[in-house]
Amino acid sequence: MRRPIGWIDKKWEGGKREVRVSFHAENIKWQFLPAGEVDWDYDSKPTEENWLELEEKIENLCQRGHLFEKELALVKARGVPKRKRG
Repeated sequence: MRRPIGWIDKKWEGGKREVRVSFHAENIKWQFLPAGEVDWDYDSKPTEENWLELEEKIENLCQRGHLFEKELALVKARGVPKRKRG
């Protein structure tokens, strides 16, 4: 498993929150930490803006020579592995 990708979501309706995303096999794990909280939220669903931010970050990593093509394809499919799509 690679190091998680993270950023601060400043457009979140409740203020700021830290977003952390990790990949394991064909699964994406989203974690959210609202400002002022100590416990991570594992149940909230990512917004479309979160998906686009993650896609941009992975594309940047690919351009710098890191190998994230499989993860990028999974993000573009919004977390649904190719073999599970209709």
